[in-house]
Amino acid sequence: MNNSIYKSNGKMRGERLTVKAFKNSDDMHRFLNKQSDNNWKEHNGSVAGAALATKTGKYAFAGGAWHNVKHLDVGMLAHI
Repeated sequence: MNNSIYKSNGKMRGERLTVKAFKNSDDMHRFLNKQSDNNWKEHNGSVAGAALATKTGKYAFAGGAWHNVKHLDVGMLAHI
């Protein structure tokens, strides 16, 4: 079972996912219960790859897979 949540920027083209991982489910649910806008959703594995389940960061979809933005080349990131 993973303890991560995500939110999308809401764009069809250039969608970015922000993923937040927690050490345990109590911390995750405490965070989810305090939010006022319900933008964060529990990660169930169907939204993105398994790597997103445990790693905090921003992700972009490129080449058929989700990649951490900080690992993408600036030139490639401009075209996503």
